[in-house]
Amino acid sequence: MMSLNDWLVLIVLGGLAGAGGQVARVVVGLKKMNDEASAKNLDRGDLIDVPRLVVSLIIGFVAGMFAAIVAHPVPAAGKPLALDAQSFLGFAAAGYTGTDFIEGIMSKFLPSAASKASGSNQASSQPNAPATPDGALG
Repeated sequence: MMSLNDWLVLIVLGGLAGAGGQVARVVVGLKKMNDEASAKNLDRGDLIDVPRLVVSLIIGFVAGMFAAIVAHPVPAAGKPLALDAQSFLGFAAAGYTGTDFIEGIMSKFLPSAASKASGSNQASSQPNAPATPDGALG
């Protein structure tokens, strides 16, 4: 049986690992964005969507938390909680892949701010729309 302290440690570490997995995804997106900015002769700073970046890190944290809760390692009776590298990397992978999944669902079911303002889905058809760090157009 895990104590409350063990659960809190597990959830926070799972969340941090998930956010770390999302950071790996952001690094890949920043490389793609840098290549796009160079090809189109644009300033890289104009292409970064900071609010979306923060939201994606939070989503990665939450995905890692859920992974930690679902696949928590059970300590032996009387032993403290011990996480191995495989568990920690699994939580990071959940942050990496879970963010794609959650953002995909959110974009499908929640209208974007641009489509609310214009009444249609013109944001994705704009050729110079700012890119997010994960490489998608915002």
